[in-house]
Amino acid sequence: MKKFLSVLVLICAAILPSPAQDMFDNADNHPYLGIRAGLDLTCPGKWNYSDTFKNGAGFDLGAIYNIPLWKNLYFEPGLMLYYSNMGSDITITSDSGPGQEANIGIRRFGFRVPFRFGYRFDFDAEYLSSISFFTGPQLEFGLWGKEHAKLDPGISYSESCFKDTFHRTNIGWEFGVDFTAGRFVFEIAGTAGMLNLTKHGKYHQGNVQFNIGYNF
Repeated sequence: MKKFLSVLVLICAAILPSPAQDMFDNADNHPYLGIRAGLDLTCPGKWNYSDTFKNGAGFDLGAIYNIPLWKNLYFEPGLMLYYSNMGSDITITSDSGPGQEANIGIRRFGFRVPFRFGYRFDFDAEYLSSISFFTGPQLEFGLWGKEHAKLDPGISYSESCFKDTFHRTNIGWEFGVDFTAGRFVFEIAGTAGMLNLTKHGKYHQGNVQFNIGYNF
């Protein structure tokens, strides 16, 4: 057992980067602009009014501005454009006959404004310059949205999802981690919706993002 632990320690020491002398207080900290783009996964909660939506995929694109506060603590506001897509299988009942299975898609486009507070740990390694953990509120506003349904056989309709289904605004709480190698960044973030997003019943929605970026 002792030999196994010794070997494990040696392997970890070889793989993990060495901490920099300024790991917790980097004197070279300065404000910088960064761009981000990646995959945006919609994570719908349970809608107690009628239908349960399914997870969907979209994308996000935008920029952040990193502002050092104290030692390696920072504030990072941003502006991100997003496109989200999700679906739901529901039954539509009409007066003329039994219910029909409908394939409904919800597509939305808008912007998000994150206000992140984070802390960065610096390392002496080419393949990993730093690891940052961040959290903070995020404002979301929908600019465009469509609710599209296809019925069998061949009947369909399309209308604004903000007309009678969703509110345009949402506030979430974001948390995540990013890994930096030089000027390149890989980021994983999740946001939990805090407001009731629907005009009927209760419905909260979050999202998960996998972004790559570049810091100038």
